[in-house]
Amino acid sequence: MKDYRHLVWSFSSNSSGGQYLKSEAVINGKKYYYKLSDFRYGTFFSHESVLEVVASRLGGLLGLPVLKYTGELAKILIDGREYQTFVSKSLNYCKATQTAIPLVTDYKVNRLQNESPLNYCHRIGLTEFIDYLFIFDYFIMNIDRHGRNIELLYDGNQVVPAPIFDNGRCLTAECGNRLENILKWNYQESSMGNTFVGGIYLEHNLNYISKSYRLTELSETDYKHIFYGLGNVLESQHIAILKEAIKYRYNKLKDRGILL
Repeated sequence: MKDYRHLVWSFSSNSSGGQYLKSEAVINGKKYYYKLSDFRYGTFFSHESVLEVVASRLGGLLGLPVLKYTGELAKILIDGREYQTFVSKSLNYCKATQTAIPLVTDYKVNRLQNESPLNYCHRIGLTEFIDYLFIFDYFIMNIDRHGRNIELLYDGNQVVPAPIFDNGRCLTAECGNRLENILKWNYQESSMGNTFVGGIYLEHNLNYISKSYRLTELSETDYKHIFYGLGNVLESQHIAILKEAIKYRYNKLKDRGILL
């Protein structure tokens, strides 16, 4: 078990969506970010930090431009009290020469009159990236793709999208961490999300995808990789339903002709 008791945690959100503690540290000149699951009243209520790792592994195997998250059980301190919980970790993706700008900020400054966020993204050359974003968010049923959860990296005159990050509020996240609620989860429903580009219905956003894509078809070995080392934090029934959901949504994307 990792010892992260030296990290200082601060709330990144205090809303009806939950309270998420984050921290950061510089190790050998590299900056890392750490995240916890929904924490309220001295208790962890969900599995966002674990699902962040699941989503990252899934996106990487599919060949999508997703930020890599790792995670592990760790000892931490919050307000002087020790907890043992799962912590997700990512490396700062912004290079020293780059400036990260939230898409919502860039859009407000540079949009044309009456131009939608989607049309703005097409105009500045982000069509393929947005296609990937719609595919990935549909895959993981992400409910939290607001305008600050997408970033552009400016380096002089060059602008590129940041890797797809902050994906923890996905899959079973809204069911909390009680197995009886997770087992009632309906992964076949037409899910909704806080989506800055496109609309609130993740399945409807698939209509905006510009072409078909050939992504890696997941094997049983790939599924073992996705859930490797997570059996000590997720029940086997929870892992089984997550696997079913990923397979179901992959097949739906193939049926619609979005995946070749």
